[in-house]
Parts: sequence; structure tokens; C-alpha cells
Amino acid sequence: MRKRKRWPLAALACLCLTGCDIANTRDASYLTSGDYTAALPFQENDTRVKHVSLISDMDVRMQMEEGLMDLSRQYFSPNDGAFRSHTFLDYDELDATDGSRGLLGTLRDGNPNGLNPNANEEFDTGNGVVQGGIILVDIYELDWYANDRLAGISLGLIVNDKINYNNQDYEITPEKMENYLNVTFSKLVTYMRERFNEVTVNVPIFVAAYELDSDPLTSSPGGYVYDGYFDGTNSTFHNLDQTQATVPSAKFTELDPEMAADFTEFKNALLNVLPDATYVTGEAKLNKGVTQKLSLTVTAHGKTLAEVMAITQEAKEKMNLFTDTECAYVVTVKNDDDVYALMRRAKDSTNVLITTAI
Repeated sequence: MRKRKRWPLAALACLCLTGCDIANTRDASYLTSGDYTAALPFQENDTRVKHVSLISDMDVRMQMEEGLMDLSRQYFSPNDGAFRSHTFLDYDELDATDGSRGLLGTLRDGNPNGLNPNANEEFDTGNGVVQGGIILVDIYELDWYANDRLAGISLGLIVNDKINYNNQDYEITPEKMENYLNVTFSKLVTYMRERFNEVTVNVPIFVAAYELDSDPLTSSPGGYVYDGYFDGTNSTFHNLDQTQATVPSAKFTELDPEMAADFTEFKNALLNVLPDATYVTGEAKLNKGVTQKLSLTVTAHGKTLAEVMAITQEAKEKMNLFTDTECAYVVTVKNDDDVYALMRRAKDSTNVLITTAI
């Protein structure tokens, strides 16, 4: 059995000299100020089975739901309450297998609520007309509660970027996707209000579409392309252009050259701090070519606690090389395969919060 490393707490306390905020691991919480909180006790729902069967990649599911939370912040403040998941749209509401009448099914006489086009209906992808195409893959639901009162709903729709018809792929153009989403968003909101008594017209509903990227040559699984906000009888829509890029990569440098230059400085500053080289890799989430969130992993090969502490301190101090305060930063410090520290720098802040683990 592998023995757990035990480092003296007195040595850990030395990190306080760096000016970082250190939390004892027994009291540490990775849900810091600005995060949404789940309503506890957490209520499990049967949609989890449906989500896994439709999108097997855990990273895609996590990124999709994380993105839905990020976009929801403009309408539902994390300070105003907590969230629940799929209070209304359970497995049966979504399921469309074996002729079921779920929202993910095709529109037909037996399923007037189906959100995918009728199998006999022509759909113009902008690159050709197809029939029987599946555009909508899955729906995620987050429900915002304030003092046990439903204060709002966020719905995330996963859509395909292309349709295979007669053994040929037809990519859906942004214009045709927008047309489909305008109708689908409105139909889904109307369904929610008519189907569930608690979802009155006074409950605002935010809807966003995450488009999968099926290009085998890209490292990005997809991103949000469109959203809509329904408040009473009013509705507003916005085009989005979210994508993800591996850091470092030529794509990242092309999309956001200024952030890529800051990353290079940060990476080079850590490279030779220790006798063995320290590497930095990560992922960037961008919208319209501007980095919104930068998640980095610092991988060191320290042989002593002092070395691990030193590279952690250096990484914290060199965070000031990132000059963009409109971006959120998350840095994980690993020594070989063990996570030693987590750092966060929130949007509109230069303060780096750090939690260490022993």
C-alpha cells in the first residue's frame, strides 16, 4: 500500500511569509467567494443516466455545465441563493428512445413537443438541404432558489455542428443554427411555463446553446454559440463565439496573442527555478478571441518540501505577469503526480488565493 506523504505543519506555515492566504486542509473549501452553491442535501435525479448515455466524455459534460453557470451569472447572482438540478426536466421529460414523447425527440403527431425537426421535414443547413437530422442532443437544467423560492431557471442545450445525410456531412452555418435556436428556445420556454405550475411567467429563464465541435483536427470539444433570456413577456438574444484552446499551442497564440505572450513569460519564469525543469500546460476558454478563463497546471519535480514550497511561492508571485484582469485564472501546482496547491485569481482582481494540500 502506498504511504501518504506527511510534511510538518510547521514547514507549511512558512508559506504564510509569501503573503498568500493559506487554509488548513481540514477547513479548506474549493468553493470560494463568487461560486454558486448547491442546495443541500443534494437531490439526485435520474437525468444523470440520460446525460452519460448521450455524451460519454466527462470533460465535455463538465465544461458544458460549467459554462452554463458562468453565463448565468449575468442574470442570477451566486450571492442570492443556491441551485438545484433538473427539478422539472427529468428522464421521462427528455427521453425520446423507442418512440417516447420526450423533448429530445423529433417533432411529429405523436410527439408535438419534440424539439428536433420532423423526420420528413426539410432542413436547410446553409450547406445543403437534409431530412431526418438530429440537431438537439441533450438538455441540462439548473434551477436557482432564494429562500426555497424558485427565482430563475437556466437551460443548456447541446447541439450538433453538422448533420449526416446520405453518408455526407452537412455543416450547419451560424445563420441557420441561429434560426433553429430562436424557435427552439421559445418553444422550450413556453413548454416549461405550460407544463409546470411553479414555472410561472414571472420566473425568468435563461437558455444557452453549446455547439459540439466534431472536427477531428481541433482540440476543442465545442463552445457556446447563442443564448436567450426570457423575462415575463420580454426576450433578448445574443450571439456567442466560445471556443477552447490547448495552452501552449499555435491556435491559442493566433486567437489571443497578448495572453499567449503573458503565458510564455510565466512559463519561462518557472522553468529553471528547481534543478529539474518545471513545465506549465493548460487550457484557455475564449469568447470572440478574448480569453475568459485560463486554467493552468504547473508540474514540478521537487525532491524536498522546501523545493515544492519554493516553486509554489514563485508561481504565486509570477501570476502578476498576467496583466488581463478581465480573465479568471486557476492554477494547479503538482509535484510529479501529487497535487500540492490550488490558486485562483478572480476576474477584476489581482489577489491570488491559494489552498495547499498535504
